[in-house]
Amino acid sequence: MLPYLSHKEAMKRRYGEALFSIPVNLDFGCPNRERDGSGGCTFCPEHGARAAQIADAQSVEEQIEKAILFAKKRYNATSFALYIQAYTGTFTSLLKQKEAYENLLKLHPFRALHVGTRPDCLSEATLEYLATLNTQLDVVVELGVQSLHDVSLKRINRGHSAEASLEAIRRLHVKGLKVYAHLIIGFPDENFLMWEASVRGLVEAGIDGIKFHHLHIISGTQLACEYEAEPFKVLSEYEYAEALMALLRIIPSHIPIIRLATDTPQKELIAPLWQMEKGHFGEYIAQSMRYSGIRQGDLVETHPEAENEIPHFVHLNDGSTTFYSTCYKDYYHPKAGAYTQARTLFNAGSCLQERLEKSDVALLDIGFGMGYNTLEAIKIAQKCSIFSLHVKAMEQDRMLLRQSSKVVGEALHVKMLETLFAGKTYEEAYATIEFQNVEARYGVQTLDGLFDIIFHDPFVEHNNASLVSVEFLRLLKTHLKPTGILVASTSYQAVHDALILAGFEVEIVAHEGSDIKGVIAKPLEGSTSLHVSHPYHDPYLVWSDKKIESEHQISYM
Repeated sequence: MLPYLSHKEAMKRRYGEALFSIPVNLDFGCPNRERDGSGGCTFCPEHGARAAQIADAQSVEEQIEKAILFAKKRYNATSFALYIQAYTGTFTSLLKQKEAYENLLKLHPFRALHVGTRPDCLSEATLEYLATLNTQLDVVVELGVQSLHDVSLKRINRGHSAEASLEAIRRLHVKGLKVYAHLIIGFPDENFLMWEASVRGLVEAGIDGIKFHHLHIISGTQLACEYEAEPFKVLSEYEYAEALMALLRIIPSHIPIIRLATDTPQKELIAPLWQMEKGHFGEYIAQSMRYSGIRQGDLVETHPEAENEIPHFVHLNDGSTTFYSTCYKDYYHPKAGAYTQARTLFNAGSCLQERLEKSDVALLDIGFGMGYNTLEAIKIAQKCSIFSLHVKAMEQDRMLLRQSSKVVGEALHVKMLETLFAGKTYEEAYATIEFQNVEARYGVQTLDGLFDIIFHDPFVEHNNASLVSVEFLRLLKTHLKPTGILVASTSYQAVHDALILAGFEVEIVAHEGSDIKGVIAKPLEGSTSLHVSHPYHDPYLVWSDKKIESEHQISYM
């Protein structure tokens, strides 16, 4: 189950099944454009928001036929909603609106009608007509709000105020009509607090659904001219995802999220040039929210706390405890034990004690997991009692900390895990931990400073290929001091080769009579070029593990 209310789920609750949207362009135009098509909002292309699957259709009848055929073929769709999408669906006389809508509704037994329009194009007569239609089938008005900040609306030449949007929502609700608001995240000079204010304003207005878009700079638009003259900040996949997840938390859980992100044909898009596939982005949002233990509306609603299900766990040879991952079908630690692995591979391999006897040590722990590696490192710092250990720990699955705190044996371990789960920092004598609940590829890109040691625990390599690609290991090298060392719990050939290509000198470690294996890698001044088998590649540091593994397999052919 998704940690937010998707439009698909909302439709299933209402109709018993999902309705597939059939977009139609009526060419009613836009009040914000001149007759020759010039003007308009700075972000809007000349063709408005016309859907790609109907782009070459010559008539509205052909548009509907093509869109229904597309939905049936691709999604096995059986029920449909008509969507007056491009430009402004109410920017014409009432007579023409009636004629157009009623002719379209005769072409197929649509179960709902969605009308895309602007806050300043809703006459009283139009509202009365839509209310009448609403007695025959569900009518939803998709309102282009875009922002609730007048300074932004003026900059993008929107042509109406924030108050006009709120007033339009009020008037539509008076007529008993549902309203879905379109909101763009990422306008120049807007920040998260402004995005948050826009979302809160829509929630307070009683919005019935929100369709999120991240700002796209599309060729042929005024915004594209501005960007080319003076480029401004656009959001990467990770940056937008972080903002979006935070915004979902202040939206009550009964409000459906119609869309998570913008979808523009690649040939028209100037920026941002995302490399994360659309489906993967949705999966990333859902997975990240689950791992973080957050959900839609959790900051504005009170719900009983979900029970903390403890995965299957076992006791290992050295008395440590580990979990079995049903996802990866393996245990998190070797049979020899998590303590033994932390002491003999990570701490001994990095010469941690020798380093702490000479100076403070900065440690980056990627794949913090159950916390054993950092725990044993803290014990060494306390034993030395000379210099301090400063740990930056990264783990995407925050809930693993809570689960682990229920099964580990040591009081110090429990205290550390519970403190990091509740907050972001933990302090002991001669040791501090700063915890980041983040996907490692993004987290490492946000780091400042260099580290003496990097602990890297990629778990099952082919299922966590994003953590062992050449590109990610090169990124890690940029955060490692020239005298630093990287220790990883893998001896997989593809990882060995990737480390060499990333510019490391690599030593394979295998403890005799034990299933503990790994590598110790030291940075070289340059990169190494050699014939290797087939390392993993993630050129943009955003590919899914599945895609990375798939490309890796193809390279063998």
